[in-house]
Amino acid sequence: MFFKDEKLIDFDPKYPYLLPEDWKDKNSPTVYEILATTNTLKRMYGKKVKEIEQGVISDDEGEESLRNIASNYQTIKSLLFQSR
Repeated sequence: MFFKDEKLIDFDPKYPYLLPEDWKDKNSPTVYEILATTNTLKRMYGKKVKEIEQGVISDDEGEESLRNIASNYQTIKSLLFQSR
């Protein structure tokens, strides 16, 4: 039988809000900066979806924003697979 220990803390890694303009060396970002940026873009995507669902922004404007965020995400993610 398993018991839940209330003293244990769930590990939830938190990355800072980071975009490419925040990178220390814009031409050679660290893996950490890339991962933090992709996580920032994921959060931005989720927020935008909620705004669309709540009617805060129009569907057309929201879809354009989602496309831009997704495109930026793919571009940043591709940096992880480039030879250095």
